[in-house]
Amino acid sequence: MREELVALAKLAAMDDSARDIETELKEIPQRLEELSAGVETLESLLAQERQQVAEAEQLKAQQTEALKERAEGLQRARKKVAQAQRIKEAEAAEREVEANRRVIREGEEELGRIRAAIEAKETSLFEREKDFKEAKGVLDSEQGSSTTRIGELERKRDEMLAGRDELVAKISPRVVRTYERLRKGLPNAVIVIEDATCIACRMALPAQLTIELRRADELHQCPHCRRIIIYKGTVED
Repeated sequence: MREELVALAKLAAMDDSARDIETELKEIPQRLEELSAGVETLESLLAQERQQVAEAEQLKAQQTEALKERAEGLQRARKKVAQAQRIKEAEAAEREVEANRRVIREGEEELGRIRAAIEAKETSLFEREKDFKEAKGVLDSEQGSSTTRIGELERKRDEMLAGRDELVAKISPRVVRTYERLRKGLPNAVIVIEDATCIACRMALPAQLTIELRRADELHQCPHCRRIIIYKGTVED
């Protein structure tokens, strides 16, 4: 068992040294995914705002055409006033004139609101396009640099983990499973101690456990944090 514990301590030290690299290798794709999601969101918002501007422009064209028709109707009503030969005809024509004027006035006010809305949307669209181009540029840059960085990290990790398989082969499958399960949720899953204290959780160990650790004839875990604990003398011997 002593040889297994020595190999396990070396394996844990090797894995701990490469932990930061493993973390960064996981974070890079996550970072790219977040940037990509941001770009997709901005692109979707751009499409929506462009559609809104297009719809507003269409509404403006319709309103402009309606005002043109009302202006023509106003001219016809004025001719009716000028050509009226009876009072009732003149009064009816005047009412028609006034009705067209009112509709034209309201239509012009509505057209003004549409133009203001288009101007505001175009300003917002301009800013959104700037944000999109900036975000897309960052994403493109990150994708390029990330490829290089991942290659560098993988080479460095492989160098650090050289000989790992040989160490694993010296340890029983049961111990390896326990170790792998612990290191998924705990940093420094294996602790080498010098006295009766777990240096990970700072808790004192039972006296009997300390005696058994010195024997190095079985696997022990800290009763408080559940990390695997190995006596320093076992590794040094």
